[in-house]
Amino acid sequence: MVYKNILVGLDGSSQADNAFKVACGLANALSADLHLIWIVNRDRGMDSSFGVNEDFYRDQYHQVQDKLVSYVEDAKKAGLKVTGEALVGNIKLVLANEYPKEHGIDLIVLGNTGLNTVEKLVVGSHTNYVIRNSACDVLVVK
Repeated sequence: MVYKNILVGLDGSSQADNAFKVACGLANALSADLHLIWIVNRDRGMDSSFGVNEDFYRDQYHQVQDKLVSYVEDAKKAGLKVTGEALVGNIKLVLANEYPKEHGIDLIVLGNTGLNTVEKLVVGSHTNYVIRNSACDVLVVK
């Protein structure tokens, strides 16, 4: 199979940075389009338990947008056709289903984990969820 649309989930971790580098190499070798997304996790439980409001998500969204710029610029410098999007939503659902279906993604590249051990126990692994629930291929980079 030749991949035409490669999605990379970014979160600022070293694992996501490694996934970005691998995806850039694949996109270059395969002449594929590269889609970069950085998702601000919208957690309804946090909204009600801690009183998180729209201002919190808006601030996080703007911070993520700013961080995403350097990744897009790096991919463009490498000669890749790239799009970058900051989104607010449920990370698992957006990565595994929503974004891939809307953009014809045929490969998702993710870091092994961007969370520390305690957060993984509380939140669960986004990468594991995507592996189990995605309709397309998933490449996990360590």
